[in-house]
Amino acid sequence: MQGDRRNLRWREIRSAAGTVFSSALTHAPENAAYGLMAMAPLGAAFGSWAMGLALLGSAVACAAASVIGAGRLVDDAGAALALLTTGLVAALLPHMGAPAGDASWSVLILVALGIGAGGLLTMLLGLLRVGRIVKFTPYPVRVGLASGIGLLLIINVAPALLGHALSSGWPSDRPVLLGALLVGLCSLAVTTLAGRASTRVPPVLLGLAVATLLHWAMAQIGWAGVLGSTVGVPALPDHWFGGVVASMEWRAALAQPAVLALLGSYALTVAVVASLDTLLAASIIDGRLRASRNANGELVAHGVANVASALVGGLPASPAVHTSVSLVMRSPRQRHIALVHAAALLLLLLAAPAVLGVLPVSAVGGVLVFLGASMISPTLWQIPAMLWRQFTRRASQPRPAHRRWADLAANWAVTVAVALSVLLLGIGQAVLIGASFAVLLFVRSNMRDVVRQEWTGATRHSLKTRTAHLADVLRREGHRIAVLELEGPLFFGTADALRARLQALCSHADMAILDLHQVREVDLTAARILFETADDWQQLGKRVVFAEWSAHDPRRALIESVAGADGARVLSFADSTDQALEQAEEQLIERLQIDSRAGESLTLADTMIAAGLSPEELELLGAEMTTHTFPRGHVLFRAGDPGDMIYISLKGEIGVRVPGTTRRLASFAPGVTMGEIAVLARAPRSAEAFAESDVTALGLSVDAFERLMQSHPPLAAKVLRNIALHLGDRVRMLTSDLAAWMSRSGAARAASSAKTGQDR
Repeated sequence: MQGDRRNLRWREIRSAAGTVFSSALTHAPENAAYGLMAMAPLGAAFGSWAMGLALLGSAVACAAASVIGAGRLVDDAGAALALLTTGLVAALLPHMGAPAGDASWSVLILVALGIGAGGLLTMLLGLLRVGRIVKFTPYPVRVGLASGIGLLLIINVAPALLGHALSSGWPSDRPVLLGALLVGLCSLAVTTLAGRASTRVPPVLLGLAVATLLHWAMAQIGWAGVLGSTVGVPALPDHWFGGVVASMEWRAALAQPAVLALLGSYALTVAVVASLDTLLAASIIDGRLRASRNANGELVAHGVANVASALVGGLPASPAVHTSVSLVMRSPRQRHIALVHAAALLLLLLAAPAVLGVLPVSAVGGVLVFLGASMISPTLWQIPAMLWRQFTRRASQPRPAHRRWADLAANWAVTVAVALSVLLLGIGQAVLIGASFAVLLFVRSNMRDVVRQEWTGATRHSLKTRTAHLADVLRREGHRIAVLELEGPLFFGTADALRARLQALCSHADMAILDLHQVREVDLTAARILFETADDWQQLGKRVVFAEWSAHDPRRALIESVAGADGARVLSFADSTDQALEQAEEQLIERLQIDSRAGESLTLADTMIAAGLSPEELELLGAEMTTHTFPRGHVLFRAGDPGDMIYISLKGEIGVRVPGTTRRLASFAPGVTMGEIAVLARAPRSAEAFAESDVTALGLSVDAFERLMQSHPPLAAKVLRNIALHLGDRVRMLTSDLAAWMSRSGAARAASSAKTGQDR
């Protein structure tokens, strides 16, 4: 047994080692390419150092994040941060007062300061516990940023497919190298097909390997002149930062307000992008592992990672979702697998940098085009087609569908606007524009009508089952009761709109019940408006009831504190909407002066089972029935008990609840039969019945009913008809109530889906 465990452990170690090694081989070329892209404005002479520093920075950042954080996220430069750094380097050069080659190391120092400041800002976001706020970045904004960055990456690396250097710009007079184009397209095609086929070898690694072999084969047959160059061997500088740390050149540039503004905006953008990537990656990994981590702690860890990368001259880093998922899912028990990945990346840089030197630039370009394309969301072209199909059917669709159509169109417009801002204005400006759209979308979502559904007492009833006469009265006069199901936060705008709606209802409704089950937040202004509205109704002799907030609910406490001791009499609360509806129905029946015999004991003739019976038939039926008394809280029967008797309350209410809980399924008023289904079906009881008050009831046993059917078939037939009519009324009421609960459940699921999307 011990030997088997040792062998299993050894197999796990070998599997993890293979996974880490292939991951390092896959992402080392990506990080090297991002280093070339980021430092391209400094010239080709800086290329080998740019690649070496990018690889070193990625390894150091990954190690720091693994040690300080949860150890599951793999950091690398990434397209967004590399392209952002390219823009910063190009913007800093005019302020250096020296040619690009001479100012290279001074620019690198300024970039390192910007990366370090971005890391400190990320740490600050974590320490201030604003990770939850960052998670609420709207999905259209995130998709627009990712899609725009993907398009920008393709534009920047596409020249490499033609045989030119990474980030060299679109060639105007240089010829297209056919061999390089074939190699690049081969890399792109193999990577794409491998990704769809879910091969065991990472798609990027397979694409690079096949394209490199094609490049070598074409060189052997004499095509070397049209193949383009290889990436080159990454190298680390002999003297860190070129020995210019003490020079005055970068210090003089740092004293310029324009340079400070550039570095400040760069640091802020790095912090925002790194935070979004960190929280998204952490959410996905936690979902795969069915675990949960401290999001703010991860922000601190990855802020430290960027500071560490800046200290060695690397690029800004953020978690790579695909790499992290690949490592974690293949080695879920290795907590610090990212640290091992960092060690493998560093070993590759120090011991075998020439491995990267054989890669064709066009092959790397093809892989980067694949990565850029994978960042572009299909919604950019799928939603317009969907909108057009919905637009052509718009006239035949209900009004809620029109609202969904408008929401979909607005979200797509935001996605496109953010993506275009990335292409036309740059990543930094796009982040600011995305933040503005996030605020607008938040305001827009909270300006919607807070009333999700509206019913009257004629269409939605409480769970209390009443006699046919009283049920008819409630259907006829139930419009005097209004039930409003609310959804979303209540603040000044939504609460004021609700007040206007209630004022309109006040002209024909005597009571308004607010179902607050889906209201999560209430601010002080909204609490004041709700109290004032209840006070206005009170002065007119009417009532507003707040349902679904228990006595200890902080939202209820806020409204009560606004009302104060003097205004407390105005407020009416109910623990459930059903309870509020039952009270409203009782008050309506009392106001209409309908004889409900409340508090009085009925006779058999007053019950619904005896409707249409002659005095002789009543006497025969009464002779077969027994009288029972139950104190308040007594259990008449439990789930699983045999269905041996039908009960008809003469005085007091009988409730039915879910076994083992206090949740009421129904309540039966005096005169109403209950328990008949189990008796007629000869089946066990499916729920638990209890006395809601002191009950006096008649019981018709199974044996007595059998005697009636044998000795007095016409009487038994009339009894069965009355039971069937009663059951039909109950089914109609339950259908209405089920529709209300399905509406509420749909709202809850929609709200949960939206939050998960935002969290991701």
